[in-house]
Amino acid sequence: MCVLSNRMSRVVSAAFWTVLAAVAASGAGRVFAQDAGAADSVKTKTLWEMLQAGGPLLLVLALLSVITATLIIERFLYYRSVGGSAGELLHKIKQGATLSDMLRATNDVRGVAARVMRVTIQAARDGYKPDEIEDLAQSAVTKELISLEKHLPLLDSMVTMCPLIGLLGTTIGMIHSFSVVAALGMSDPTKLAGGISEALINTAAGLAVAIPALFAYNYFSGKKEAILMNMEKSLTELIVLLKSPIPP
Repeated sequence: MCVLSNRMSRVVSAAFWTVLAAVAASGAGRVFAQDAGAADSVKTKTLWEMLQAGGPLLLVLALLSVITATLIIERFLYYRSVGGSAGELLHKIKQGATLSDMLRATNDVRGVAARVMRVTIQAARDGYKPDEIEDLAQSAVTKELISLEKHLPLLDSMVTMCPLIGLLGTTIGMIHSFSVVAALGMSDPTKLAGGISEALINTAAGLAVAIPALFAYNYFSGKKEAILMNMEKSLTELIVLLKSPIPP
C-alpha cells in the first residue's frame, strides 16, 4: 500500500509541474501575441509542423510510446492466456480417484493455476512429505509470480518518466523563448512561437503516453492480484486434500 502511495505521489507531482509549466507557457504566448497586436494574423500550423517544433525530446517520447504500446499488448495477451478458472480446475481434480487421475485432469489445462497444481500433485505422487509438498507448491507460486509481474515495473516507470521528459521539453522550450526575449527584446514576439510550441507539444506528448500507461498498469495489477488470490485459495484446498491418503 505504501509503495502504491509513493508511486501515485510521483505521478501526481510530475503531472502537476507539467501542467503548471504548460499553463505558464500558454499564458506567456497569449501575452506576447496581444502585445504585438498579432491576434488577427495568427497562422494555424499543420500537425507535421507542430511535431517538428517539438524538438529532439519529442523523438524520445515517440520511442517511449512505441515501447509502452508494446508492453501493453504483450501483457494483455499474456494475462488473457494464463487466467483460467482455478475453481473449475480444482473441481475436476477432486473428481479423480487417484493421484494419476488428478494429474491427468491438469494436463490439457493452460494457465498459472494449472501449472502450480500440476507441480503440487506431481510432488504428492512422487512420495514427498506434506511439508515438502507445501514448499514445492510455494516455490512454483513464486516462479509464476515472477512471470505475472514481468514488465509491470517498466510500465510503472513510463507513468512517471514520460511526464518528466515532457516537463524537460517544456523547460527547454521556455528557455529558448526567453533567450529570444533576452536577445531581441519584445520588438517581435512572434519569434517566441517556436519555443512555446516546443514546450506545449512536449507537455501534451508526455501526458499522452503516461495516461494510457497508468490505466494499463492499474488494470494489469488488478488482473495479477485476482489470478493470485484465486490460485492460492484453490491451492490451499488442494494441499489439504492431498494430506489425506490417496492412492497413486
